[in-house]
Amino acid sequence: MSTALALVGLNGAVAAITAAGAVYFTRVRMPRPPVGKYELPDVAVMTAVVVAAPLAYLAMPRTLVAVVFGLVLCAALQFTLAPLTGGGRAWLASVVSVAATAVCAFADLPVAVTALTDVLLAVAVVGVANMWAQSGMRSVHAAWFAGALCCYDLVATGLTSVMDRFAAQVMGLPFAPLLAVTQGRPPVALGLGDLLLLVLFPLVALKAFGWAAGLLAAGVGLAVSAGVSLLFGLGVLTGAFPLLTALGPLIVLQHVLWSRARSGERTTAEWRAGTPRPAADTPTDPDPALLQALEPAGVDALRADLSPGDWLAVVDGRAVGSGKSAGQARRDARLRGCASVPVVRQH
Repeated sequence: MSTALALVGLNGAVAAITAAGAVYFTRVRMPRPPVGKYELPDVAVMTAVVVAAPLAYLAMPRTLVAVVFGLVLCAALQFTLAPLTGGGRAWLASVVSVAATAVCAFADLPVAVTALTDVLLAVAVVGVANMWAQSGMRSVHAAWFAGALCCYDLVATGLTSVMDRFAAQVMGLPFAPLLAVTQGRPPVALGLGDLLLLVLFPLVALKAFGWAAGLLAAGVGLAVSAGVSLLFGLGVLTGAFPLLTALGPLIVLQHVLWSRARSGERTTAEWRAGTPRPAADTPTDPDPALLQALEPAGVDALRADLSPGDWLAVVDGRAVGSGKSAGQARRDARLRGCASVPVVRQH
């Protein structure tokens, strides 16, 4: 397969997985895990795990790495499929899929191993992204996560050889955390962290700000992936490229702009209820019932002497005097026999 065709196939797969994540997000309700709401310390823990995982895997034998990834994928497949098929059938499908991939590895069928691993990885990413988005991850959390991974990817991929050595360690393994089309030198593949963030942020943006934000986030992610692929196809890039270093700042920028445009973001409960988020500059008229409730009693008796901008003297929620100024309103209240000191407000 030519490099250009492989790059087109990789970006097509990314687009399909992103679309599958959105369809799952809008049609399948995942059970909320028994945890509290997301906070920034949770993002810090997630980032620490992402940073430490490649270093830990580099110290493991290749066989152990494959076993660990296989168990993780099996669990991810189960909770992704469970809302669709039920828990028992989801476990059966997950175990059979993982076992089939392992059998292909033992039978030395590398093409089948790569294809099955890609399918399992795609389903797992859809499930994990939906679990995070549906269980309360907000746009601000995704933005912090993207910013942290942006810095990490720059160091691990651009400035050191950590990710190069990690890719060499897992390339060709069953259940490798790479969406791979070819396994040449260099391989045409996308890392698990890159793929997860490409699928995750459009879901979080959709929940927080609406369809326009979700579609824009998906389009930006695909544009970045396609742009990097084009540079590889033209020969400008020849080695590993830190994709999240390019994507991360764009995610942060989108979060900032949409937060200002929408005056904050929707909660998970508001998204489930279909509550729209008003634009920041959209004026909202006060509730007439509320205005009526705040109107002091006794105003009708003073209505003939009132004009817009006049002041009212109010005692215990009842208008007892009026005037063109606060002092005149108090004086009118005294003349009308009010012994208490009134509160004045403009009518």
